[in-house]
Amino acid sequence: MSPVWSRRLLVLMAVSLLLAMGIAGLAMNMEFGVPLNVTIDGEEVVRGFDLTALPPAHKVVLAGVVMIALLSALVIVPLALVFAMAAVLGVVLLVVGVPLVAALAGVALLLSPLILLGWLLWKLIAS
Repeated sequence: MSPVWSRRLLVLMAVSLLLAMGIAGLAMNMEFGVPLNVTIDGEEVVRGFDLTALPPAHKVVLAGVVMIALLSALVIVPLALVFAMAAVLGVVLLVVGVPLVAALAGVALLLSPLILLGWLLWKLIAS
């Protein structure tokens, strides 16, 4: 990748980071109106959690956690897609390539007398 494209990609990632931080910060200050209740396996873990009641320092930490989660998803999802496509490509190469190479070797073995005859004829004409 050229240095110009890598700089542009870095600037794009920095802008998206700032945008994610801004969105997370705005979301922390919004009035949702309904407190958050968390229930796991029928047991209520958190009851009446209100994001607007958090102190400002906790809101900053929560915005940072959301930002880190978004950035890790930004890195992990494309890598998972690349590895999945590499695995699919490897399987396709094995399924198609190995029989193709075997067929090519068989055809070369069957045509080897003609290839030898052509090579001898070429040597005879060249000398």
